Amino acid sequence: PDDMAAALAPLEVEGDPARLAALAAGSVGEALRLAGQDGLSRYADLVALFQTLPRMDRSRAAALAETAGGRPGPDGDPFDLTMTLLDRFLARAARAGLMGPPLPEAAGGEAALLARLSPDEAAARRWAEAQAELSARARRGRAVNLDPAALVMDMLMTLAQTGADAPARV
Repeated sequence: PDDMAAALAPLEVEGDPARLAALAAGSVGEALRLAGQDGLSRYADLVALFQTLPRMDRSRAAALAETAGGRPGPDGDPFDLTMTLLDRFLARAARAGLMGPPLPEAAGGEAALLARLSPDEAAARRWAEAQAELSARARRGRAVNLDPAALVMDMLMTLAQTGADAPARV
């Protein structure tokens, strides 16, 4: 995080460098892309959506899906950003089941959420399998020009079921 802050300071990039470093896996180029597309805010929205599990807030999910279905612009492709953020969330969820919640958090409340959704190796395996399946589904859907919003909504509903399968922790 300190190195990321030092790299981003001369560029006057907005956003918490520790969270950008966590979400960009230490890549300054990826941190710039995420900052330019409001990736931290979008990731926080994604975390907030998954905090509603096991009963996913469908109106929030629909709003996220509609945002993902927006037209690509000079700042980037909203569908690509959404897929990147979903992929990162799923990877972090899988890792949390094996190594504990990630620090630093990429969004407020992320560590507690991942500890709840991925408390053990079995949960880690479920999230890793979901990541592989949904990444392939996104590639196939993009290749045949499926509606991005519908594709994202379908993926979110699949993930809601994965989260609902997680054992409750007291």
